[in-house]
Amino acid sequence: MRMTASQLLSIFAVYGRFYEKRIAGVPEQLRDRLEIAPIAWPIHEVVDREPDLLVVMMNPGASRPLDALWSQSSESGFVPTQPDRTQYQIMHLLLAAQKAGLSWQHARVLNLSDLRTPKSAIFLEKINRYKDDDSHSLFSKTRTSERDALFGCRTTPVLCAWGMSPQFGALAARALAAASGHPLLGLSADGLAYRHPLPQRHDLQLQWSDLVAAQISRFCTHQADIGPA
Repeated sequence: MRMTASQLLSIFAVYGRFYEKRIAGVPEQLRDRLEIAPIAWPIHEVVDREPDLLVVMMNPGASRPLDALWSQSSESGFVPTQPDRTQYQIMHLLLAAQKAGLSWQHARVLNLSDLRTPKSAIFLEKINRYKDDDSHSLFSKTRTSERDALFGCRTTPVLCAWGMSPQFGALAARALAAASGHPLLGLSADGLAYRHPLPQRHDLQLQWSDLVAAQISRFCTHQADIGPA
């Protein structure tokens, strides 16, 4: 039986780094990274270590700090963050990986865009509106150094999960280029659009979890076949 949200939160903590920026002259609220890690791990260790899994999704949606007031002046900029059902899906995957024999405990979530826009239609409209200023995206040419640092360890698996909309195909292509050389996970029919972890139907959510868990199990077997370097 799958763990409940409260059970998952007795194991994992969630931290996000939020910021504000003018995009094409318009003030926006954004989040550039999310960390999911064991609740006992100090936050400074979490943000500095290489994750066990890199996840690339569409955008942060309604992600928000746990506290109504938050400060960007902390040493790392990360604050405890209210998880959503998508992040619970990632927690389930970490547990599935452990069941398969991997020591995965830490996932780092990135996005095609940092824009905190919960409604997909509005998000897609903004993507079009800001086509001449893509600095909201980790995959912008203006953020090459940041991106290269995050994708620098080619042995880290990357889970592609940004959804099926063709409207951000260009950003998806850039994300795949950044992930080149990494082991890839995710469900895709065309190698560009990847199913999101949280489709509307509950049975499809369970199906996504089961299919990606099966990929992880095969990845674990492959690693065991290779053996230590």
